[in-house]
Amino acid sequence: MFCQEREVSFQVEAGGATSAKPFWLHSGTRGKISPDTYLWGNFGAFSDFSKTDTRAFDFALGAEGTGSLGKDKNRLFVNQLFGKIRWQNLTLNVGLWNQPTQYDGLSASNGNILYSNNTRNMPGISIATWDYIRFPWFLGKWLAFKFDYSEYVMLDDRHVKHAHVHHKMLGGKITIIPQLSIEGGIEDFAQWGGKTDEGKIRYNLKDYLKMVCIESGGENASRSDQINKLGNHIGNHFIRINYQGTRFAATLFYNHLFEDGSGMRYQNWPDGLYGIYFTRKDKSKWFKSVVYELYYTKSQSGPRHDRPATDEEIAQKDPNDPFQDRIVLGGNDNYLNHGEYSSGWSLYGQMIGAPFFTPRKAVDGIISGTYNNRFIAHHLGICGELPLWNIRYKIMCSYSLNYGTHSVPFRDAQGNAITRRQASAALELILPENKLPFTTTLHLGADRGSLLPHRFGAMLTISKTGIF
Repeated sequence: MFCQEREVSFQVEAGGATSAKPFWLHSGTRGKISPDTYLWGNFGAFSDFSKTDTRAFDFALGAEGTGSLGKDKNRLFVNQLFGKIRWQNLTLNVGLWNQPTQYDGLSASNGNILYSNNTRNMPGISIATWDYIRFPWFLGKWLAFKFDYSEYVMLDDRHVKHAHVHHKMLGGKITIIPQLSIEGGIEDFAQWGGKTDEGKIRYNLKDYLKMVCIESGGENASRSDQINKLGNHIGNHFIRINYQGTRFAATLFYNHLFEDGSGMRYQNWPDGLYGIYFTRKDKSKWFKSVVYELYYTKSQSGPRHDRPATDEEIAQKDPNDPFQDRIVLGGNDNYLNHGEYSSGWSLYGQMIGAPFFTPRKAVDGIISGTYNNRFIAHHLGICGELPLWNIRYKIMCSYSLNYGTHSVPFRDAQGNAITRRQASAALELILPENKLPFTTTLHLGADRGSLLPHRFGAMLTISKTGIF
């Protein structure tokens, strides 16, 4: 009685755009649309889990590809190609797959300051919970947990080729009353392995376990990994307060990002993502959902990582200390950049984190992280349905103050530190299939400020979904 007939769905999309593509016409598109793209097509076929009972063995398959023409480069790539197995609330995922869309697609970062929908997917393997698993006995009424353990590989052109990405997440949930719950947890990403111009970065099982446990490297590791932690670690403490009512639902959410121990000790407070999501459940949908987010990354634990030690301080330190002549202050966290993995937390020319982290311009097809990781950004997303022809709309607006990095702040011609202000907005209008044999979407966008060029652009897409 738990079985349903397995269905295979398809989706086809084609689109064209003006030569100028403002920020919100290419950001958050999972890499399908680049700043130089002017024509593209997309096709996908998917077979989802077919059984409503999560205790039963089930599987899902999917494939999706994109071809695009660009001013600088034409592209043909696979967005998704995956197989998933589910049993007893556990899933095994292999291949390339999209992360679920959060908050009706209104968030600037899909609700995660470190792992947004701003880039293409990495191939990998993951074992995770399908949903929260309740604790046994009477505790299950209030307490539940979930986890994810994944390994990926980066296949784009980068300074450390074929770098691996380790990811683990552990989260918990407290249900106070059926309508009110609190979620919280921690996740860690780590770039490890790969190959440089000097050769392959050696990793054995012991090194891998040290990386997973966030420990310093052994004798096979680089000097940097022996002094610090093995691999390039970035992490996120997250918390969400959820309310599910009969007429509306709301979520308060917070991400605290960290690059090292100072961030884990909250020395970089108040850096992070602060947000609120509200959605209506009644039939009047001219206004359905709204998201407001504040991104703050100015602190980074202070402007300096270390300072020269005095003679008295040197005399009191261990002679074998690699920082014997320095006093570590723990600042200049330099989010999403790294010395050894110098392409930083980027993929295919875009930052994997929130799109307000601005990537450096590529040199010979390779970027070197971000030149703007200190900013205050306000973001507002709204969606609903207009009474006229049931046209759905989506609005994305952002305003940011940008400061560069602690080491290289933005400066004017006289060398004074300055703030670059940036405003970006987009309007999306969707005419549903009941008016035409396909869904038609018009996108309009504009940029104004001193960080990005002034732009106004438009994009038109037609798409069709169905079942084979």
